[in-house]
Amino acid sequence: MMEIGVLFVVMFGLMALGAPIFLAMLIAVLVTLVIGDYGSATALPTQMAAGVDSYELLAIPFFILMGSLMSKAGLTERIVAFLMYFIGGIKGGLAYTVIGASAFASTVSGSAPAAASMIGSSMLPMMKRSGYRQEFSAAVVASSAVLGPVIPPSVPMVFVALVTSLSVGQLFMAGIVPGVLLIAGLFLVVVLRSRGTARIPDTAAVNPYREAGLRAVTVRAVPALLTPILIIAGVIGGFATVTEISILSSAYVLVLGLVYKSLDLRSVFQVFSQTALFSATIMMIFAAVGGFTYIVALTRLGTRVDEFVQDAGFGPVTFLLLTMLLFLLLGTIMDAIPAILIFVPVLLPSAIALGIDPIHYSAMIVVNLMVGLITPPVGALLFVTTKLARVQFSPLVREAVPFILVYFVVVVLTTFIPALTAGLPGLLF
Repeated sequence: MMEIGVLFVVMFGLMALGAPIFLAMLIAVLVTLVIGDYGSATALPTQMAAGVDSYELLAIPFFILMGSLMSKAGLTERIVAFLMYFIGGIKGGLAYTVIGASAFASTVSGSAPAAASMIGSSMLPMMKRSGYRQEFSAAVVASSAVLGPVIPPSVPMVFVALVTSLSVGQLFMAGIVPGVLLIAGLFLVVVLRSRGTARIPDTAAVNPYREAGLRAVTVRAVPALLTPILIIAGVIGGFATVTEISILSSAYVLVLGLVYKSLDLRSVFQVFSQTALFSATIMMIFAAVGGFTYIVALTRLGTRVDEFVQDAGFGPVTFLLLTMLLFLLLGTIMDAIPAILIFVPVLLPSAIALGIDPIHYSAMIVVNLMVGLITPPVGALLFVTTKLARVQFSPLVREAVPFILVYFVVVVLTTFIPALTAGLPGLLF
């Protein structure tokens, strides 16, 4: 038991000191190997190599590549124009457009920061010119960007699948209903803020997209709209693996950008270089996870957790409640990736033993962790949007409170109503 304590104390201590995730995990593994006298550390490189020996792992960099290409090619702006044609002129129309465009950006990037950058860079200046308070505009961008890791293709869901061997397709489908609930909740907040408040201008926003005509904006948007359809159809239809779908989708967006001449060789090289650097970071983390998993197996951590749950007499509802509270807390103090990689493989066997659906349990963990993206003290998306909108952190947090409350409501619903996450995968698969 002492070795387990050493493992987590060293790992979280190094993370608190600012050490990279992969380095903190590897040092903690090495220290635990020495203290626990588990044999030579020469087995560690083999376990690290096993950690990255996964074909499915390729889906992550390709989904990120697709989102970056989409942004560089200007395809996201075509979706914004399409949405603005219908709702841009009504009160709160720009805020509704941000939410709708973020939902689309989520389906092509799977990354919250990427969605925030794509939508915020184009919509925040427009909202400022239309009289929206920048703090409110930034809160809308930040809260709607959280849809990225929930709606498929979700990068965190791929992480969960890799460490649990669950179906990526089923996990993707598990995020659709929570994503729809979040979109509805965000729209409701904007509706309520539109009534007798100075945060949303009374005057209709200037809508230049109406001048182009419905046919023009539709024709421009259709190729971009086909991207998420390709992804969802591929996952449901099963004509390709998720990794193959990510590659095909990236190639499709690349071809569109070249055909529209919105991508040149220089911008393509820049996107590929950035994606390669990001992919290298992901691979280092998964190599460290290979070593961490090795220690977890040696210390029988999963078995000990299961024994503790049984001895404590926890039922499914109590276990779900404790899991919800744990991951809500973790989401506010650490990034979602290490939280998933460290805790999900340890807790999932206990959940299964209690009769909890593994797809439901994994999906609700991802939704729980995503609340942390807009919740202080970490609130990664809040920091991203403060830079995009050039606003102060505290006023932004105050504006984001109603949106955060929406997320808490959806978290509770997805935690205690399994059908919201497991129903659609069960129906389709």
